[in-house]
Amino acid sequence: MLFNSFAFLFLYLPITLLGYYLIKKKNLQLWFLFFSSVFFYAYWSTTYVFLLLFTVALDFFLANRIFESKNQKTKKHLLLASVFINLGVLGFFKYYNFFADSADGLIHFLGGNSNIPNFDLILPIGISFYTFQSMSYVIDVYRGTSHAHGRLLEFAGYVTLFPHQISGPLVRHNAIVPQLESDKTYFFNSENFWKGIVFFIIGLSKKMLVADRIAAVVDPIVMNMSQASNAEALLAMLGYTTQLYFDFSGYSDMAVGLGLMMNIQFPQNFNSPYKSRSITEFWQRWHITLSSWLKDYLYISMGGNRGSSFETYRNLMLTMVIGGFWHGANWTYVVWGSFHGGILAIERLFKDKKWNLISNNYVSWVLTFIIVNIGWIFFRAHDLQQAWAWLNKVLFMNAEITWETTLIAIKHRDQFFASLIVGLGISLFAKNSWQLNMKPTFKNALLLALLFVICLSFMGEESPFLYFQF
Repeated sequence: MLFNSFAFLFLYLPITLLGYYLIKKKNLQLWFLFFSSVFFYAYWSTTYVFLLLFTVALDFFLANRIFESKNQKTKKHLLLASVFINLGVLGFFKYYNFFADSADGLIHFLGGNSNIPNFDLILPIGISFYTFQSMSYVIDVYRGTSHAHGRLLEFAGYVTLFPHQISGPLVRHNAIVPQLESDKTYFFNSENFWKGIVFFIIGLSKKMLVADRIAAVVDPIVMNMSQASNAEALLAMLGYTTQLYFDFSGYSDMAVGLGLMMNIQFPQNFNSPYKSRSITEFWQRWHITLSSWLKDYLYISMGGNRGSSFETYRNLMLTMVIGGFWHGANWTYVVWGSFHGGILAIERLFKDKKWNLISNNYVSWVLTFIIVNIGWIFFRAHDLQQAWAWLNKVLFMNAEITWETTLIAIKHRDQFFASLIVGLGISLFAKNSWQLNMKPTFKNALLLALLFVICLSFMGEESPFLYFQF
C-alpha cells in the first residue's frame, strides 16, 4: 500500500488514526498499532510478513539472552548468530542471483560450464531497512550502550511501525521504543497532529508535483540512452538528481508526518543536501539516518579513524562501497559507492594535510553539486555500459554532439521543465521541510488543502517510491 494512494489516504490512514485514539487504553492502542502495521506490510505480501515477524522475534530473543548472559564468549556467539542470520536472509533474497550470475559469467569467460541455479526471487519490500534496524538493537545490547527492552510488544511496534517500515528513516530503537513505552504518546496532541499534516502534505507534494512529473521524462530518456542527445543526457542527469531528492525526501517527510499524527517523533533524514560544499558535508545532509548507521555500526567497527591515515582512508572507502552495495545487487551501486568513498578519502587526506585548494565557498558548492550529479548517473543506470554511455554524453565525449530533445514527449514537456526549475530552485536555495514553521492559521490550512487537492488530481496510476526497490 502506497502513501500516495486513495486506499491509504481514505481508508487505511483514517481507520488507523481513529482506532489509535478511540481505544483509550495504552496497551490496547499499542496492540492496535502493531496489528495495523502488520496489515500494512501484509497488504503487499502475506508470505513475507512472516519473515518480518521472524526477524523481530529472533533479535528480541537474542538481545535478551546477551543482556542476561555473564559470559563474554556466549555474548559474542549470540551476536554473531544475529548478524549471520539477518545478513544471511538479506543476502539470499537480495544478492544470491547477483553473485550467481557474476560467478556464471566468470566461469564462462574462463571457458568452463556452469550449472549454478538461479532462483526467481522476489525481494521482500523494506527488508534492507527493517533488517538493519532490528540488528542494530542486538549490537547495542552487546556493546553495552543499551539495556534489553522488557517487552516484545514495544520492540515489535518499533520495527514494524508502518510509517518507516518500507523506506525509513532508518530509526534507532532507543529513539522509538521509549516513545512507545510513554503514556503521553497515546493522547491526542493537536499541535503534533497539525505538524504531522504539514509534513505529510509537503512530502506528498514533493512526490506528486515534482518527482513524478520529472520521472515521466527521465525514465524514457534513460531507457533509450543510446539514442539520446547530449542535451537529453544532461536533462536526464539534472532531472534524476532532482527526482531522487524529492521522491525520497518526500517519503521521509510523509513518514515524519505520519509519526507526528500519533505523537511519535522521527529524526530528520534530509537537510538540504544539495547546498553542501563538499562530499563529506553532503553525507552529513543526505539520508542522514543511513549515514549515521553506517558510521556507528560499520565504519567505527572497522576501526574508524583510530588507526593510521591509510587505515582511515581504507575504512572510509570500504564503508561507502558496502553502503553502495546495500542499495542493490548491481555493479553500478558498487561503482557509485566507490566513487563517493574515493572522494571522501581524498577530502580526508586534504584535511589531514591541511591543504585547501578551493577557498571559495561558491566554487566548492558548484563543484560538489557537479560531482553528486555524476555519481547519480551510476546510481540510476541499469548497468555499467549504459552508465558509461550516459557519462560520455554528459561530458561531451561522444563522437557526435547533438542537441535535439525528441525523446521528451510533448505532453510531458511543460510539466517537466516547470517541475525541474521549481525543484532545483527549492533544493538549492529555499528552506527545507524542517526549517519551515507553518502555524495553524486559516491561510496555511487553505494552502495545504489546495496542495492536497492538486496532488489528488494526479493520483491515477500507481507510482511507487524510488527507495522501495532498495
